[in-house]
Amino acid sequence: MKRRITMNAPETPTHPTGAALLFDVLTDLGVEVIFGHTGGAVIPLHVELNKRMRRGEPCPRFIMCRQEGGAGHAAEGYARVSGRVGVALATSGPGSTNLTTPIADAYKDSIPTLFITGQVPSRAIGTDAFQEVDTVGLTRHISKHNYLVKDVRDLEWVLREAYALAIHGRPGPVVVDICKDVQLAQVTETNPPRRRHREPVPFDAAQADAILAALATAQRPVIKAGGGIIHAEAAAALCRFAERFDVPVTTTFNALGAVPFADPHNLGMPGMHGTIPANYALRDADLILTLGGRFDDRVAVSGFAKGKRIAQVDIDPSEIDKTVPTDLHLVAGLDAFLDYALGTGRTASHPDWMVLIQQWRTQMPMPYLPMPNLKPQAVVEAISELTGGNATLVTGVGQHQMWAAQYYRFQRPRQWVSSGGLGTMGFGLPAAIGAWFADPTRPVVLIDGDGSFQMNIQELGTVVAQQIPLKIFVLNNNYLGMVRQWEDMMDDGHHYETCLSRNVDCDRDCTEMDEDCRRQIPNLLGLKHVYPRLKTLRITTAAELHEGIALALADAHPMVVDCWVDKAENVLPMVRPGHGLDQMIES
Repeated sequence: MKRRITMNAPETPTHPTGAALLFDVLTDLGVEVIFGHTGGAVIPLHVELNKRMRRGEPCPRFIMCRQEGGAGHAAEGYARVSGRVGVALATSGPGSTNLTTPIADAYKDSIPTLFITGQVPSRAIGTDAFQEVDTVGLTRHISKHNYLVKDVRDLEWVLREAYALAIHGRPGPVVVDICKDVQLAQVTETNPPRRRHREPVPFDAAQADAILAALATAQRPVIKAGGGIIHAEAAAALCRFAERFDVPVTTTFNALGAVPFADPHNLGMPGMHGTIPANYALRDADLILTLGGRFDDRVAVSGFAKGKRIAQVDIDPSEIDKTVPTDLHLVAGLDAFLDYALGTGRTASHPDWMVLIQQWRTQMPMPYLPMPNLKPQAVVEAISELTGGNATLVTGVGQHQMWAAQYYRFQRPRQWVSSGGLGTMGFGLPAAIGAWFADPTRPVVLIDGDGSFQMNIQELGTVVAQQIPLKIFVLNNNYLGMVRQWEDMMDDGHHYETCLSRNVDCDRDCTEMDEDCRRQIPNLLGLKHVYPRLKTLRITTAAELHEGIALALADAHPMVVDCWVDKAENVLPMVRPGHGLDQMIES
C-alpha cells in the first residue's frame, strides 16, 4: 500500500527578499522600463518580477533584448530621449562583460543610466566560480560610480544613491552588482545611507558677471554649446540667451537640436566634420564661450584657441582647464548660469559679426551635386523633409552618422540619439528601441550604415517581438566607409578589410560597385523572411527616393529600407587630424 505524503504549504515570508526590495525601490523611484537579458545570477529577480506581473502589482516593464550589449544601448536610448535614468539588467560573467561597451558609451557621453548586474553568491567571490567576473573592478574606470552589494541590509540605500548619482550633477552610468544570495535573503533591517560624495560648488556671481561682460565687449563671440545643455534641460534658455546677447551658437555633436535649424543664431555642428559656418565662426572668433561641453579633440583641433579668449561654464569642475586653458570659467549648472544671465537684464549687440554669420549660414548644410544615382545626403534630406524635422533620429556610427548630423534639420532637444565620445558601431538599432519606449508618440527613424547595422542586427528580434514601428534606413555603400575615406587620405586609396563584399578570391581594390560585388553582400530584403512582421524595401535611384521613404514612413510595421548609395562618397567638410580650422577641406 502506497503511503500518501502530505506537505504543508510554505508560509509566506514575513519579510521581503532582496529581490522584492529591489523592485519596491525601483518602482518608488519611478522606473517604468528595464531593458535586459536573463541568466543564472539574476533568476531571483526575474522570479519576483513575474510574480508581481501575475498579481497585477505595479512594477517596471521588462524588455527582453537579444543580447546584453543591446539592452545597455537601449537603456542609453531611453535616457537620451526621456531625460530619465535608463535601466539595464544582466546576469554575471558574460552578461556583465557584454554591458561594458554601453557603460563606457554612456560614460563618454554623460548619459544617466543604471546598470544592475547579478553576481555569484558572496561566499563564492574570489573562488573563480562559474560566471564570476570582478564587475566592480572591470567598470571602475568607465562608470561614474559602482557598488558590490554583499549584504542585503545595504541594498536599499545603494540603489537609491546609485539612481541619484546617475541623474544629478554631471550625469553618467552607475553600476550596481548584486550577489545572488542577497537577492534571496530576507530583509529584516536596513543599514542607513552613507554620505560620501562631494557637495556642489556654490554659484559664483562675480565669475558669471565677468563672463557676461566679456561676451558683451567681444567683437566676434561664439557660443560652443555641448551636451550639458540637453542634460540641464536648458535648450530654451540657451535660445533666449543667444538672442539677448546677439551671439551665434555652434551645437556640438551631443547638443544637436538644442537650437532649431532655422534659428538665425544656429551654426550647426563644429569640428572635424562640422558645418562650414560653425568652423568659420570658431576660426575667426575672438571669444569662445563653451557651455557644458568638453574640448573634444575633434572640435578643439590644432590651433583652436590661438588668438582667442576662452570662457567655460560646466557643472563638472574636472572639465575646467582639462585640455584647453581658460581665461574665464565658472563651475555651475547651465540652467543656473543661463537663468542668472537672463535675469540680469544685460544685452549685447554684434551686428557686423551677425551679418557675416548669415552669409556663412547659406552653406549649411554644404551644397552637393545631385545625381541620378543615390546620394547619401539626399536620403537624409528627404527623410528630414518627409518627417518635418520632428522625428526622433537615431544613428549608428560611421559616414551615415555624419551625414545625418549635417543634413537633418533638427527642431528640438532630445531628438538626436547617437554615440559621440566612444563612437560605438552597432549602437543605433538597440538605441532606437529604447528611444521608442521613451517616447512612442513620435516617429523613430534609424539611419544606419551597412557595417554598423550588422553589429547588433539580432535586435531586430526585439523590434518585431515588441511590435515597434521602427523605420530603418540603411545607407548601404558596401564599405566601412569612414575607414575607407581615411585610407584614401593616408594610404593612397589602398583599402584593407574595409570592403564588405570582398572575399578571399577577390584581388580588386575598387570603389565601384558591380553586380558581382552586390551578390556578395547580405540581402537585406531577405530579412523579412527571418523576422515575421518585418517589412523590407530597396531604393537604388534618386527617382525612387521620395516615394520609397514616404511609403516606409506611412507603414504601421517595422521596416528596413536598403538604400544603395554611392560607394565612393566622402563626408565633407573635413578637418584632417593634426590640421586647423583654416585648413578645412570643402571639396
